[in-house]
Amino acid sequence: MSKCSWYVFLAICVLILLSATVYSASQNRTSFKELVLDQLKESGTIRELDIVKNRNRPNEQRLKITDQAEIDRIVNSFSDLKLRKNSVRDHSGDEYEIRLSTENGPTFTLAVYSPDHIRIYNHSSNHKRYGKEYKIVSDFAPGILESLFR
Repeated sequence: MSKCSWYVFLAICVLILLSATVYSASQNRTSFKELVLDQLKESGTIRELDIVKNRNRPNEQRLKITDQAEIDRIVNSFSDLKLRKNSVRDHSGDEYEIRLSTENGPTFTLAVYSPDHIRIYNHSSNHKRYGKEYKIVSDFAPGILESLFR
């Protein structure tokens, strides 16, 4: 092969590796809006939130919220979250499990671990993005959840 052919071959390999890296990085990033809120648009409003603090621990606490203003306030605190897939589990500190039940659509469960880890389940979809551990990469203050149990 000539020297020019090697340069072309090398350039093609670099482009393939670069595009694979960009694709992989884009698949690892998502948002709460994309995973949950966009799925809820068609199903109407959230009917209730069931929140459990520290499930299966001696200090477990439960709370059911049906007031629409309070539901909106809690859901809006999550709406701008940016997420990145993460394989590291950090279950230190308090754990909150939030079940969002709609009138006629999917039910979601959010498991918030530590201040910056979340796992999202969609009970009507087996898509590969659900049931994964995500690190919250945008600003998030778990104080709204903590204040519910005071």
